[in-house]
Amino acid sequence: MTSIEICNSSLAILGMPPIVSLEDESNSARQCRTLFPILRDRVLRDHLWSFATAFAELQQLAEASPEERFSFVCALPADLIRVISIEGSGKYRKIAGKKILVQALPARIAYIRRVTDSGEFDGCFAEALQYLLAAELCMANTRDGNLAGFYRQEYEHRLAAARSIDSAENIDSFQHERHSSFLAARHSLGERRHGLRKIEGDCGIQGV
Repeated sequence: MTSIEICNSSLAILGMPPIVSLEDESNSARQCRTLFPILRDRVLRDHLWSFATAFAELQQLAEASPEERFSFVCALPADLIRVISIEGSGKYRKIAGKKILVQALPARIAYIRRVTDSGEFDGCFAEALQYLLAAELCMANTRDGNLAGFYRQEYEHRLAAARSIDSAENIDSFQHERHSSFLAARHSLGERRHGLRKIEGDCGIQGV
């Protein structure tokens, strides 16, 4: 899905008209233009997405470590969203802004990278993002906290589905699955309260 398609899916969930471009001067386009990159990065941070996983050798910077127990100062990757693991850096390490202090080199980092090309998005990622965007658009346009909360719960369900898929596809998955009976109960209540219908998606049943 393209970024426009994801935005229009979110707008459709709310019963709002679609946009043609994020550069439109309509209120919906301005809101999507502001919210989309922020929420995209949040969804990337909330799960260890396979499509966004990257690896790199830590690059030493020509500066002294500010703490004695760390021998090296290295730059973190410019597109880093979230660290998954670091190998070869010694027993201890410390992230300080866009730098990382380590005890040993060479060291290799596994991390979630910022993905700006929507053509690379996993199907589950796109579905999760559209619900999180729908929740924020809902609050911006209706101030209905209950309905926005329902869409946030749908977002959590998409993350749970993605974790389940990743655990099945990746034997050495980094992800620890979470389960919440509270969210399941709220999800069921939200459907009854708002009379929402369901459609099937790549990551399960969607409420619209």
